[in-house]
Amino acid sequence: MADSCTDDATPKLLISFHPNPRVAPLVDGGVKPQGVDLEWVTGESGAAFLRALTKNDFDIFEFSISHYIATRDHPNPAYAGWVAVPVFTSKPVFLYRGLFLRDAAGIDSLADLRGKRLGIPDFSMTGGIALRIILKTLYGIHPREITWINTRPARLRHDHAMGFDHSTETGITIHNIEEGTTARQMLERGELDAAIAASDVEVVAAPGICLFPLAQWIEVLAAVRRAIGITPVNHIVLLQKRLLLERPDLAMRMLQAFERSKFEAYRRSPGARAILPEYDIEAQHRAFGDDPFPYGFKANRQVLELVAEQLEIDGIIRNRPDIDALVAESVRGS
Repeated sequence: MADSCTDDATPKLLISFHPNPRVAPLVDGGVKPQGVDLEWVTGESGAAFLRALTKNDFDIFEFSISHYIATRDHPNPAYAGWVAVPVFTSKPVFLYRGLFLRDAAGIDSLADLRGKRLGIPDFSMTGGIALRIILKTLYGIHPREITWINTRPARLRHDHAMGFDHSTETGITIHNIEEGTTARQMLERGELDAAIAASDVEVVAAPGICLFPLAQWIEVLAAVRRAIGITPVNHIVLLQKRLLLERPDLAMRMLQAFERSKFEAYRRSPGARAILPEYDIEAQHRAFGDDPFPYGFKANRQVLELVAEQLEIDGIIRNRPDIDALVAESVRGS
């Protein structure tokens, strides 16, 4: 049921989001934030994040958690105007759907990635942070024990757009893909043992190349949840601080609207509750509970802490941020 509280005189706010079932009721108008009029821009998240980093023209937008935290350590006046609303609508599903393995590499579980060469679109992306948290939590694997290859060209890498590269003091080996080469070619030629696909990094199954099974990912994520109480998330909602000067309640209104949208999506479709809708939904319900996408600061503070800790280990940031200061003050009690 749509809310009827929007003031037609309120200027529209430009909001960017990757298509997502938990956000769909907001996009289609089934749920409306009280007193807020939104103009939606929907599209591929990587391109939207690059636009936010280079044009900074969104009022409210979905963004990478790791790169948001990195903006605090690699200061830029534009990025200093961003603050988070604790809405976590997505998990690194591209990782679960797109980890391809070379048969000859002998990788039967994630534990076998130790000592291997792994292609990743962007070493500093939150999906990569999530993978390294999983490897550390379940198998004790340090990033130094894997050779990492950035498979996005530099012009598309978000850390490149932010003007920083990785520390060479960590002992972690990170290479950049050569111009004119693709991750798929490197995997086929045996120059990679595994590679993660993305919208702008094509990798496909082929003779001698297989996809890491979804069933095993569900087992991995259930084990992670048992170990640390959460499953990884990769995106957060940001808004421009200047908007809060005019409307101090905006962060809370948006948090409430996203929460209503999520539960409306759950009402519309059981698949909206699933991390991987194409996999056994009942099995996921048993593994991850009624609400595998909790919002609010209290439920997700550990997410931010773990990502910040891993960013420091990886040499992407030098100093961990004040976690409270990442989130708008009015919603820190959520």
